[in-house]
Amino acid sequence: MANRLVKRAPKAPLVAPKDPLQRARDNYPRRVAMPVSMAQAMSVFLDEARKLNKSRRARIQGALEIALAEIPGLAGVRDRIKVGGVDKGGTVQLVVDGPTLAHELGVVYKAALLDKLRRLLQGKDSLAGITVKAGRTAQRIKQRDV
Repeated sequence: MANRLVKRAPKAPLVAPKDPLQRARDNYPRRVAMPVSMAQAMSVFLDEARKLNKSRRARIQGALEIALAEIPGLAGVRDRIKVGGVDKGGTVQLVVDGPTLAHELGVVYKAALLDKLRRLLQGKDSLAGITVKAGRTAQRIKQRDV
């Protein structure tokens, strides 16, 4: 026999009250909220913290793209740079395509880029420094797969 898609009411229609609100209360009682374990509470808390970190990373990535567009000489490299992460001290780790670009950003343009980012990001997202390393960005992975 197939499962029912519609739940039967606990009371027969002839015995049910005439008021629709009272019928709804009788047929769909509220479920009692059970206490949650500490593990479930920590899981929800850490999920929210991860969402916060992702949104902070996204804000920093957006500010980085604006800063790269404003600095002369770096307008064409914004798709080759991504934010790897932000540590507790406020230092941003940038991941770039190659070692040449890493050296250029980490030595030549570091002060100008940090100054622009500090102006764009104020408050909770303020930065203490920048570290640049060569690694795989999304564009390099796409080029390798094609």
